Amino acid sequence: MDDRRWTMNLNAKVTCPACGSERALSSFQLSDEIMEISRLAARFGKNWAWTEEYLHCFRGQADKPLRPARAKIILEEILKFIEDGGFSLDKQWHTVRANAIYEAIRHVAQTNKTGFRNHNYLKKVAIDFNRKMIEKEEKEQGERAREAALRRDPRAAERVREMIARIGDKSKNAGETVVG
Repeated sequence: MDDRRWTMNLNAKVTCPACGSERALSSFQLSDEIMEISRLAARFGKNWAWTEEYLHCFRGQADKPLRPARAKIILEEILKFIEDGGFSLDKQWHTVRANAIYEAIRHVAQTNKTGFRNHNYLKKVAIDFNRKMIEKEEKEQGERAREAALRRDPRAAERVREMIARIGDKSKNAGETVVG
């Protein structure tokens, strides 16, 4: 993925909630990890809100914040899953599309669980969502194919039934013996 698309404007003006003064973001003394988290957040785009909620699952306790270094590692791991098109779980590779991973992030974040040490729960949920998405798409594709076949030949279903009936009649007649 081209990281140049995901740049952060450090000259953007921000307003201090305490005093109301307006300053460029670059003028604040933020740790490198915080700045990197901001850059990573931009790569999640519209999915950032749920991804940020998912980070809370890695807190040891609900009232304790996650260290920036740990948050950065977690975000990098998630982006790697998305960029690689899947991940390894229980020594087996699973191809999982990005939208299934994002749906899994949303789902897991909504559970409000804490104490996660790894992404295994997220991975299992993502695998399940991916399977369901594929099944739904295959079903829709089959329906579209049937509709297309009926548009080409509106009597197709009726003709198939007639052919099956004729085949059934021939097989019945083949078993009869003729006495003469």
